[in-house]
Amino acid sequence: MTTLRERALRLLARREYTRHGLALRLKQEVAACVDLEALLDQLERQGYLSDQRAAEALLRKHAERHGVLRLRQDFQQQGVPAALAASLLEEARAHELKAGQAVWARKFGQFPETAADRARQMRYLTNRGFSRSTIAAVLGGDGEEDGE
Repeated sequence: MTTLRERALRLLARREYTRHGLALRLKQEVAACVDLEALLDQLERQGYLSDQRAAEALLRKHAERHGVLRLRQDFQQQGVPAALAASLLEEARAHELKAGQAVWARKFGQFPETAADRARQMRYLTNRGFSRSTIAAVLGGDGEEDGE
C-alpha cells in the first residue's frame, strides 16, 4: 500500500484531483478496491485530497476560456459533488459575459458582416460552453437570427 500511497502523493503534487478523479487514475494499479478506498479516506483526512480545492483549481483554469455550460460538464466529468459545483457555477455565471467577450475578441475582434460570419462566431462561442444569452450580448444582437 505504500507504493500506492507514493503514487497518489506524486499525482497530487502535480495538481489537485477530486476523489473520483484520483480513484480513476489509481484504479489501473490496484487489484483490491478496499485498499484504494482506505487510502483515499486517509488522504482526505490528512488534507492532501480535497474536492473543494480541485473544483476551485478547475474553475480558475477554465473560467476565462469557457462558459458555464462547459464548466458544468467538466465538473461532472471530474466527479465534483453537485452542491459544490452549483455554488462555483454561480460564481462563474457572474463573470461569463466578460469571459465571452475576451474569448470572442481574441478569436475574431470584429463584428460579423454576414449571416454566415455571425453563425460561425456563434458556433465558436457555443462550442466553448457559453449560453445563448451571453452569445447574443457579446455579438450585440437580440438573438432573432438564431431562433430565440
